Amino acid sequence: MKKVLRSCLLGIPLIIAVAGFMLAGEVFGDAVFYGLCMYGMEYQDPTPNLLTEIARWIAPLATLSGMLMLFSAVRYRIRAFVRYLRQQSVAVYGPERKEVLAQLGAKGIDGREDFSFVRAQSYILMGSEEENFLFYQKNRAALAGAAVYFQCRSLPAQSVADAKLRLFCPEETAARLFWKQRELYRDSAACGHQMKVVFIGCGILGEQLLTYALQNNIFDPNQHIEYHIFGDGRHFLGVHPELSAISDPVIFHGEPWYGQIPLLEEAKAVIVLAQKGQMGTVQDLLAATLCQKIDVFTANEMPKLLESQGRLRIFDWKGEAQKLPYILSDTLFERAKRINLRYAVLYGGAADTEADKEEQWAKLDGFTRYSNISAADYHEVRLKMLAAVGEDPEHLGADCLEALSELEHIRWCRYHQLNNWRCGQPGDGRHKDAARRIHTDLVPYEALSDGEKEKDRENIRILLSVE
Repeated sequence: MKKVLRSCLLGIPLIIAVAGFMLAGEVFGDAVFYGLCMYGMEYQDPTPNLLTEIARWIAPLATLSGMLMLFSAVRYRIRAFVRYLRQQSVAVYGPERKEVLAQLGAKGIDGREDFSFVRAQSYILMGSEEENFLFYQKNRAALAGAAVYFQCRSLPAQSVADAKLRLFCPEETAARLFWKQRELYRDSAACGHQMKVVFIGCGILGEQLLTYALQNNIFDPNQHIEYHIFGDGRHFLGVHPELSAISDPVIFHGEPWYGQIPLLEEAKAVIVLAQKGQMGTVQDLLAATLCQKIDVFTANEMPKLLESQGRLRIFDWKGEAQKLPYILSDTLFERAKRINLRYAVLYGGAADTEADKEEQWAKLDGFTRYSNISAADYHEVRLKMLAAVGEDPEHLGADCLEALSELEHIRWCRYHQLNNWRCGQPGDGRHKDAARRIHTDLVPYEALSDGEKEKDRENIRILLSVE
């Protein structure tokens, strides 16, 4: 839009000149010719009126501006092409691209807000979903073979079948990172894994935080972690009909949080997610409650002014989500690919090679691919739990292996339940029916057969063997 506007401005001297010459009695063709001559300072005759005099002065400025625009465009294209010739170049598009480009350094190619196509090895699309989708559709053939990281909030990541197209949601990334940094395990263990967690606010950020809490905050088979959300839960409840199958209760409150002060003070974690009027909310919480620590998801500097009081833990969720390693998620994807390859080697006859790793990953549908990513994500929690209790992952006792197997089964069940799978018998001796989203093994661990339990134990051995 800005480029079109600048181009239109270059024509203003011509419009003024044509109007002036036609008022002086010139025919349209001659008026256009004389106006164009002014751009090259070739009109030497006296100007017949004020309009043509104005045009004669501003036309050369327009010429200079046009030359600078052309020089800038050529310079941009050359610079982009040189960076493309380097390995691992990344083109970044959208209004929030500056921070990511700064992290990329010489690898970064500025795609600009107008989404003009440039060659690169990878692409990060940070515009609106409509802008990102239009760019992807328009340049799909040119993007073939390149990894495309597509910022999207309306589609779940597992809905994409193309292994080269990776959806990322800043709120999802922030939610996953928060639970890793918060390390709720110690708080949970201190109270026998019977605890309450409170969210102030919901929206996309709250829904993502809740989704990852249910998948990653799994510490004990008999845990009872209640999630109390003061915010509108109609959307989340509507799209997760199997939520009641998850043992940790999720309770949405219609009343304001200040009507439940005892609940907040009893909770092991109070998390402020509301972005609108956040400063006032934080001040009210500090004044109305005795909560020793309050976690605040902020995208601006204002709540940091209160951080010195010592009762706040500030989480710069947008800044964290825009860090390059988390947008690309290469470490997480790589671990998930290695997990999938290990299964393929053991059960599918695949070779333990880089080529087979990529080939086996490309074979997976989006749901299964992200099931592996969920397993890789939770594995970080598992390793931290083992470290907290002093267990060596390479020399697990039988009891510890059994406990980890049960927790992994719970995680596997929750991933399916959050994607609306339910327990059922497909028939014909099969274990699952993907079309109907039913699986025979969506039952408590103790209800599994010995053979299925052994599969879970083997899963733990495989996960611990993958770096």
